[in-house]
Amino acid sequence: MKKFILICFLSSFILGVAQEKKISFAKEVTYKFVEKNASAGSIKTYLSKNSEFLTQIKMSVNNFPMLFYTDALGTTSVSLAMNNHLDGSDVFGSISYMGMYEPPFEDKQEYILDSKKLNTQETILGIPCSHYLINYKLKNGEKRKKDDDFKLCIDEKSSYNNYQVLNGLLNYFQKGVRYKGSGLKGMILKGGPEKTYDTEHFVASSINDTKDEVYFDHKKAMTDQQRKKDSVMLAFQKREAEYATDSTTVAVDSAVAVSDYNNDSYIPDYVSEYKKKRDEEGSLAIHESSNSKLLKGIPTHCVNFEKNLPEFKNKDVKGHLKNYVGQMCDMYLTQASYHTVGIKITLDEIRREIVYLNEIQEKLDASDKKKLTNYLKNLD
Repeated sequence: MKKFILICFLSSFILGVAQEKKISFAKEVTYKFVEKNASAGSIKTYLSKNSEFLTQIKMSVNNFPMLFYTDALGTTSVSLAMNNHLDGSDVFGSISYMGMYEPPFEDKQEYILDSKKLNTQETILGIPCSHYLINYKLKNGEKRKKDDDFKLCIDEKSSYNNYQVLNGLLNYFQKGVRYKGSGLKGMILKGGPEKTYDTEHFVASSINDTKDEVYFDHKKAMTDQQRKKDSVMLAFQKREAEYATDSTTVAVDSAVAVSDYNNDSYIPDYVSEYKKKRDEEGSLAIHESSNSKLLKGIPTHCVNFEKNLPEFKNKDVKGHLKNYVGQMCDMYLTQASYHTVGIKITLDEIRREIVYLNEIQEKLDASDKKKLTNYLKNLD
């Protein structure tokens, strides 16, 4: 199966303002990958009535999910932090910035997405959809080879247009290439390479109502990512310009520039927020981790830790203890290169819970105090 092409198209199932805003989703669509009639990974995408999308892609059960947010501004790699806030740090893109030089915008090869409606339909989850063939054309009209044709089944009557984000994901995954869309609208229900569409595809397996919400400043996230990217690109351009005269010096200069970018150039000003009360129950990255290699690097108590939490007469203690242990486990996941943990907000949560657990000790009865002390003492 053409996994790379499929990722680009599948990832699409996933006017910002310069401030964090609340995004409310109305639909949750789950897609499954089918490869020769076997399930291989999944996509879950949340759709708002204002054409905003949050997409989680898992290529297998052992992979960390990739998260992407899409709206009229474009598509951005994100991670889910505490209390449904999105972190716009580009975990995956930053690797490519450091590992290779990406051509300036004007040097990118531009393709036009070309679509052709077929005279066939099928029904998925009781919803009729029309077939389209998608291919790329160069600006001069030259078409790529037919083997690259991709087949989609689109519900043209749907008020949710998740096709609009296709360009963003193609541009994100294929560096050095810029795509322009074909103007198709509607909800994509199924898709795959034309030649193997019947046996290798992704297909909607459920569509449900939802009231999930996230908070995000997309414009700021995109600006920050571009600024970081530009900084690294300038370092590499400097190296190329001066390499012929003094390769040793340039290598050192470039290394310093990249090191500055990695270590401290873009660390935001610290704002003390850890004592603020949070009413919502925060999400934990440890709940999303099933990769056995990652689990080797975390304490044993982090695996299904909620099952071993003691019961207390004081009903508030268990929730705070759960959050403290869960956030600590999340921090161990940051050893992985592709972690999705919001480090600053996780540290804030840990500090806030330490303050609570220290202060509550003197207010607990002897039984609760002993349970809490023993539990914390016996963590590995």
